[in-house]
Amino acid sequence: MSTQSVTDEIILEGFRSLAEAMANGFDRVDRRFDEMQREMNERFAQVDRRFVELETRMMRRFDERDVRLDGHERRITALETQG
Repeated sequence: MSTQSVTDEIILEGFRSLAEAMANGFDRVDRRFDEMQREMNERFAQVDRRFVELETRMMRRFDERDVRLDGHERRITALETQG
């Protein structure tokens, strides 16, 4: 046991220090959550861009389908006349 007496000011200073430490800790947590949210938003934006690229590519291939089918029909017709 300590022989030093504890004053109200010492107790209040302890609570102020505790409050400051808690506020700093919560600020760090808030900043980390903000950083995580920015990272997640960027990742989702990357996925969205990739989906758009793939959809565009798929639609372009779909639009070219008739040209490819026409080419196959001409080749099949040519082969049939040879046989």
